[in-house]
Amino acid sequence: MHTEPNLPAEVAQNPAVREVVGAVDAIEAYVNALVVKTPEQYLEAADRLKQVKAAQKKLDETRTAITGPMNAALKAVGNLFRLPGDRLARAERAIKDKLTTYSAEQDRLRREEQAKADAAARAEQERLAALARKAVESGRTAAAERHTERAAAVVAPVIQREAPKVAGVVGREVWNFKVENPALVPREYLMVDESKIRAYVRAMKADAKISGVRIYKEEQIAAGSR
Repeated sequence: MHTEPNLPAEVAQNPAVREVVGAVDAIEAYVNALVVKTPEQYLEAADRLKQVKAAQKKLDETRTAITGPMNAALKAVGNLFRLPGDRLARAERAIKDKLTTYSAEQDRLRREEQAKADAAARAEQERLAALARKAVESGRTAAAERHTERAAAVVAPVIQREAPKVAGVVGREVWNFKVENPALVPREYLMVDESKIRAYVRAMKADAKISGVRIYKEEQIAAGSR
């Protein structure tokens, strides 16, 4: 008998599994030799189709009988860890939010203090430049040169203000977006809603019409199990 590869021994030797695999072997042998050219062959193939559906149902029932207890156990384990996991996730988000807020506030203060330092430097440069102009007007060339040199040497200090460095904790920039007017979004960023189209086509059938979409009919065979 044909057996599927990599099956655990306890599964491969399960009588129900062996029965299903045997049925699949027989069905595949039939399909490989199948010819449908006469009404009789059509009727026979349709009858075999019901056997295939029955085998599929049996296969699913067998799978569920094996995986059901495992899935129940996995669900129980997931439920056991979900609550503490959710609480830890909330704690992580809360801490990150507070760290981000602190870091953003330090950056705001740094920019504010830097702006004040830059303004003070400009004011001093302008004061010295004014003194230089007055010295030139009064003929005091040496004094004018001193004031000009002092003005050129005025540089605002670089303000350093940031969150402490912590090993394993890294701040980073994340760029995000929010769609404010979908009608203005370029076409290349849009996605066709195939689920909505499929629902419309199935409802309207031959009367369905959508620009850019070819709507056509396919013949399919549906069958139930015995």
